[in-house]
Amino acid sequence: MSATIDSINQFAKPSVRIQKFNILIDNTDIPKTPKTQATLFYELARSYNKAESYEKALLNLTKAIQIQKQLKHQNTLNKSLYLKASVYQKLEQTSEAYALLLQIVKANGADKYTCNSYRKLANIERERGDYYRALQYLNTGISNKKLSENKEFKSLLSSGIIAIYSKIYETSFEVKDDISDLAIVKARQKNIEDHLDFFQSKPKMLAGIYTNLAIVYDSFQELENALKFYKKAQKIYKENGYIYEEWDVALNIAIVYSRQQKHQLANQIYQRIIEASDDADQKANAYNSKGYYLNTEFSKEKLPYLEKAVIICSELDTQLKNNFRLPTLSEIKTSGYEQEILVYLIDLADHYVQTYKEEKDQTYLYKAKETVILIDQLVSLIRYNVDAEASKLFWIKKGVNIYMLAVEICYRLHDVESAFYFMENNKALLLQENIKTFQSKLASNIPRNLLEREYKLNYEVLNLQTQFQQEIDNQTLRKSFADKKAEFQTFMDSMQRAYPKYTKTKEKVAIVSLQNVMETCTQQKAAFVEYILHETDGYGIYYDGENPEFFKIENTANFQQQLKKLKMFMTKRFMNSEALKTYQTIGFEVFQQLFPFKNASRRLQNKKLTIVADQNLQYLPFELIPMKKEGKLSDAYLVNTVETSYVQSFSLFEQIQKKQNAPTEALLVIAPNEFEDKELPALAETTEVLEFLSEYENSVLLTRKEASKENFIKHRNNFNIIHVNTHAGLDSISKMPWLAFYKEKITLTELFGLENQADLVILDACKTNDGVNLSGEGIINLSRGFFYNGTQSVLASQWNVNEQAGNEILQTFYTELNNGNSKSKALQLAKKAYLQKHQNTQNTPYYWAAFTLTGSTDVIMLPSKNNNTIFIIGAILFILIILFFGYRKKILK
Repeated sequence: MSATIDSINQFAKPSVRIQKFNILIDNTDIPKTPKTQATLFYELARSYNKAESYEKALLNLTKAIQIQKQLKHQNTLNKSLYLKASVYQKLEQTSEAYALLLQIVKANGADKYTCNSYRKLANIERERGDYYRALQYLNTGISNKKLSENKEFKSLLSSGIIAIYSKIYETSFEVKDDISDLAIVKARQKNIEDHLDFFQSKPKMLAGIYTNLAIVYDSFQELENALKFYKKAQKIYKENGYIYEEWDVALNIAIVYSRQQKHQLANQIYQRIIEASDDADQKANAYNSKGYYLNTEFSKEKLPYLEKAVIICSELDTQLKNNFRLPTLSEIKTSGYEQEILVYLIDLADHYVQTYKEEKDQTYLYKAKETVILIDQLVSLIRYNVDAEASKLFWIKKGVNIYMLAVEICYRLHDVESAFYFMENNKALLLQENIKTFQSKLASNIPRNLLEREYKLNYEVLNLQTQFQQEIDNQTLRKSFADKKAEFQTFMDSMQRAYPKYTKTKEKVAIVSLQNVMETCTQQKAAFVEYILHETDGYGIYYDGENPEFFKIENTANFQQQLKKLKMFMTKRFMNSEALKTYQTIGFEVFQQLFPFKNASRRLQNKKLTIVADQNLQYLPFELIPMKKEGKLSDAYLVNTVETSYVQSFSLFEQIQKKQNAPTEALLVIAPNEFEDKELPALAETTEVLEFLSEYENSVLLTRKEASKENFIKHRNNFNIIHVNTHAGLDSISKMPWLAFYKEKITLTELFGLENQADLVILDACKTNDGVNLSGEGIINLSRGFFYNGTQSVLASQWNVNEQAGNEILQTFYTELNNGNSKSKALQLAKKAYLQKHQNTQNTPYYWAAFTLTGSTDVIMLPSKNNNTIFIIGAILFILIILFFGYRKKILK
């Protein structure tokens, strides 16, 4: 039978093979063992796959797999599962393919299908943007001893690991202090070099590996090693006629030469590419790099090259010749080089600002502002694309944070309204970045044609909006914009019905105006301060009813160092008198830089202050900042005179407030006390908290085994307050925040997918508000997971909370809530009460300052059982008194 199968497979046309295999299968005169039947179904499926009859391929593979599972032939089963996964991928049914690939790797085999399944799983995660999950799959494959005994498989998995690290570091422009990733890449490089003969027959793959190695070495400033591997890749591409790839690598070589100050060598390569390449982006990249690294002290001399890069990549060079104007959004979209043009525009905007600083000519500031407005529109277009590969923070390039640059331009132009917009939009985009992986996983189950139509309609709306804003009186444009917007809304409504969770991830945050926020503050007799912060720059806007203060944080590099020192001090359990004095001195200097305007202390006095922090400021509870350099430290804390709360951004907060929550019960308390994972210590003080919280009416307390992830998911939507007393932390590999239950953990990505109705979530745990402060990405924390799905406010800790102190503060907080105070006032009073009660070693910030309130500050009350009992007794007494006097009246008559 095997000879017959081989002879059928000799036919080139799939249709012929399909016909013959069907005849063979249907012929009952020919005896067939179960193994033979499975083989025939597999071969028929393979032929249908070649003929692009995917549904019939899946049908026959299902038959083959059913037989192979009964026979327990793992190799042949893996072969069928792998082909079925490949067919699902062609049909863009990624989740089905993913499940089949997982089946293969869980069998722990040592065949090529197992190896390739690890690689495919990693590739799916890479496309979703989850690089650490991708690495996890590849490393698991290498740790399979039987699989790794095959040098070919080990080399393929190693090349995949190098490729992922290359993706991680390809947009990085900062020198890394931690070289552990580089050590991993070097170890995998050795795996490949030990089996180099395998790759000699795959020159393009080998050149790709060399390029990926060069990118990693480049990122770690090992420029000679980077050059060595770039040149090896270039040689292979040249010998095999891959011209485009050859020029691409040549550009990277030229950039390394520029960074080594070998300008003559670099310029020769740039010029060759400009003259010889027929690819618009390669030419543009050569112009951009030549200008960016031009050996001159004057930014003005770089501008013609940077402008030329934008024009060439936008394919406007023939039309404009030697003139320059910014391309329209429509022209950028038509070119197909949106991401590349974005990078060139960022470099151009930055150099317009540098030229202004040198020339003192405001014309360059206005050019810079026009450029960053276009960048902002382009970022919105690119970020809307669900493709996680295209979802990186492109507005960060070569150390330039485009939104910081935009705020700097506004500061120099005294344009506080626009500065506020850029600050808010920056934070809105950071939120989108947090949910991108979750969004990509949802999108993998949606037909590609629907995603493409969504992206096309979104672009058309954005483009018409831009045109309409430029010609506000054009009635034709007005109608076109309104019609297209309605068409897009109708389409998204249909998507909402079919794919509600995915559609929610695409909701845009409408940016509120500074005027609206100021009016709200004036009505509420409140104040706000919002910051944007980077390693070398920082700005803030403060408003308290007077004119808004738009200020620059001077000497930002030193300010960042002070923040680090303050963070170190605030988490110390004990400080001697000298340390306390140093803390007060540094803290007061930080206060002066955070509020650098006249009479700041007086203006803050007794204010209700909303804080929109950024970057490292998000780690800092402002309440612990001393407002005085001298005197008793406990009297100098900002908490004594200022009622504080935080929002991630005003625009996001306004969106959250639109949700109408309708919980049916009052309080859910989840407190595992102890954990199945013995690395998590038991929480000894939990009993006291549980006794206190059990006094409230309509409360449900889940402890020990009942405090499970399953029960949290089951009950999360029913309660006004959710209080979680547990451990929290970060995954050591992915840096993903998690929250622990008795048996399992829930991650931030999972929280994004869970609706809730809570007015307040209390995360009474270790490190619950402490996330990964990746450059340009903000803090990724658990609070965002709750806010995303409806929570109005979150009370969370910034560091490991002392159990006894934390319990005391939270109990006072609940008491003050029931006294009718707002959430922010209740927290302020709880902290002040703790400070007044405790002296010396127990009133350092470590004990009392960890909890911060983010979101709504509205009043929220919990009926206590005691109050209900008193009310019932009082009502009974009142009725008895009335009955008594009524009865007495009758007797007297």
